[in-house]
This record gives sequence, structure tokens and C-alpha cells, in this order.
Amino acid sequence: MEKWKKEYDRIAAPEKGKEKMEEAVMRAKEKKERIQRKRRIRSVGSAAAVFAILLILPNTSRTAAAAMQQIPVLGNFFQVVTIREYQVDEERYQADVKVPEVVPEHMDGMSEETAQQTKETTDAINFDIRQATEELIEEFKSTMEEFEDGYGDIIVDSEVLTDDEKWFSLDLVLYQGAGSGYERHRHYTIDKTTGRRAELSDFFGEDYVETISEEVRAQMRKRMAEDENVTYWIDYEDVPEWNFESIAEDQDFYVNKDGKVVICFNEYEVAPGYMGCVEFVME
Repeated sequence: MEKWKKEYDRIAAPEKGKEKMEEAVMRAKEKKERIQRKRRIRSVGSAAAVFAILLILPNTSRTAAAAMQQIPVLGNFFQVVTIREYQVDEERYQADVKVPEVVPEHMDGMSEETAQQTKETTDAINFDIRQATEELIEEFKSTMEEFEDGYGDIIVDSEVLTDDEKWFSLDLVLYQGAGSGYERHRHYTIDKTTGRRAELSDFFGEDYVETISEEVRAQMRKRMAEDENVTYWIDYEDVPEWNFESIAEDQDFYVNKDGKVVICFNEYEVAPGYMGCVEFVME
């Protein structure tokens, strides 16, 4: 939490450059966005019901979750089950956490190598999901204990974005609020033909960082030219250190239903807070 707060304070602190970004308008937009964001994240749960059973248990084993699963996911290889729920509904603190797990199934038609690779990939993804959600829950618990008169809420949910013959993409949504809110997404994409987790180099080769970065910069400029309400930190002379230069080597992304790579940035990474999390489809 402290790391997020410092990052938020660094970006939100009043400066001459930021004054030129029409703070009053941005604050209003951020307030509206926070309300819409909570509604949007909570709505993921109802959509995800098509893909996952929601177990009203604090902790559930992988075997029990899979056995109790009643609704199959689309596709042939994976199911997403909720293996843990953590709920708090108090006057000052609320938590709505559903921890998903990806379960490989129907692998009889796969080669032994692909089946083994698929299991290793889903194990690694599930470990990452558990680690991210446990960290958020523990921070939330610590805050409740330390600041009895404070406020806070967390939401964790997930949604299957793509599940076709080749690609499986899962979106893990992590929201933390304490006065202002901060939303993060972590995406996991599996190539069903190999059982491996997809990497950007699979699509764009060894020079993927520069190739993608150039396309993102072009899309940023185009969107800003077309809509005066759209703002990205690019070509920003007042605070040049904020300007987007390049994606990270491990940049977050997923493959959409059209088979296209979608580059994802969390709040404040490349734009003011009112823009929320932003995405760029690679054409």
C-alpha cells in the first residue's frame, strides 16, 4: 500500500506543469471514474459466472473447487474456478475478493509434452494470482488493524477475455481504495497449441520493445488529436520526465477475440488518473 500511495502522491502532487492540465476538471472526472470503476469491477462477477463457480467459503481446495464446478467454460482446455472468497462489509471497510484459479482439462488429445507444459504454465499463473491477491488481502487486514477510524476497500475479480481454439486470456482485476482508488490489471495468455504462456516476442520478434513502443506512441498522438478530452503523457514539455518512452520488456498484454495483441497500462503509468487503465490494440 505504501508503494502505491507514494506513487500516487508523486503523480498527484501539485506542480506548475500539472496546473496546466486543468486540475478541477480532472478531479471531477476522477471522482466519476472511481464510481464507474467500482460498478464495472463488481459487474465482472456476474459475467464471470458463465466461466466460474463462486464458492461461499474462505478457503477451498483445488480438488473441491473443480469437483463442485457446474458451469463449463467456453473452449476445451481450461476452466476457471474460484478457490477462495474474502468478504468484509463494515461501515469503514469493505472487501469483495474472489480468487480465481485456472484448471487445465480435456488434455487427453494433447501430446505428453504439451500436456506437461500446460500444467507447468497454469501452475505458474495460479501461483502468481495467489501471490498478488494474498498481498492485497494482507495489506488490507493490516490497515484495518492499524487505522480503526480509517477507510478502505478492495476488490479482486477476474474475467476470461478470450477462449478460442488457439488462445486463452484471463484478466485479473485488483482494486484498492482509500479516499482515492487505484486499479490494476494482470493478464495471462496461454497458447493452447503449445501449452506455453504467450510472450510479446512470439508476435513481434526480438525487437518487440521498439516495434510496439512506436505503435503505442503513434496511437497516443492520434487519439489526442481526435479528442481533446484524451490525455497521455507524451510530448509533454512542462514535465518531460513523465513522457512515455517505451514499454517494459515484461509489458502486460492479452490477445483479444480477434487474435490481436492488446497492450495494457495501469492507472497513472502513461496518463492522468481520470483516463483510468488504458489499452492499445496492435494492428
